[in-house]
Amino acid sequence: MKVLHVYRTYFPDTQGGLEETIRQICTNTRQYGVDSRVFCLSRAPHPKIIHLPEADVYRAPLTFEVASCGFSLYAIVIFRQLLGWADIVHYHFPWPFADILHFCARVKKPTVVTYHSDIVRQQGLLKLYQPLMSRFLSRVDKIVSTSPNYLKSSDTLRHYAEKVEIIPIGLNRASYPHLNPEILEQVRTEIGNNFFLFIGVLRYYKGLHVLLEAAQKSDLKIVIAGKGPEENRLKEQARKLGLANVQFVGFV
Repeated sequence: MKVLHVYRTYFPDTQGGLEETIRQICTNTRQYGVDSRVFCLSRAPHPKIIHLPEADVYRAPLTFEVASCGFSLYAIVIFRQLLGWADIVHYHFPWPFADILHFCARVKKPTVVTYHSDIVRQQGLLKLYQPLMSRFLSRVDKIVSTSPNYLKSSDTLRHYAEKVEIIPIGLNRASYPHLNPEILEQVRTEIGNNFFLFIGVLRYYKGLHVLLEAAQKSDLKIVIAGKGPEENRLKEQARKLGLANVQFVGFV
């Protein structure tokens, strides 16, 4: 079986939980005879095809972005070529441009959407996107919710409950790199052993501004690993609050 994963970005251009979720799916379905490819956009798509252990990654040039949604004038050609290879198309939602690709390419292959998140912040743009989103979600064959609570709490998912399957996100510990003792000792020297750790992309909906407010009431060291659009704002908040117990360490 050949599965084409479709999302706006992927390794090595970006690092985050959704990219890791796709990597885990590709890696751990191989033992069941699944051959995976990933289609995404890139600011520097050279080479156009990257051969990673979990899948070949096909990258179209990013032309412009609107509210973090990437668009490409060249994507449709590459996407149509990959459709000829794929048995199943697996979209990772939300990425409104994928909806456009789906209809422009007139996809006839079986389709599944993993619904990772509601659109929360861009409510004005959501009103414009709503008709396309509704048509897209109505046309795909299956929708995956990553938890039963998400299905219950999402106003969007509830409209498509008859086609929703619950499949939690899984992580295979064997797929992670082995721990380097020298790096571990370096971390212990620089940070210590007793600390609160956050790992992830620094986005507004992660609630890290609340974590920093709470840090004022604790002497526990807080280590924030990752980068993202909220990084500068969070660092400025930590500076204004005078938080000596908060350390930003970037990607790890």
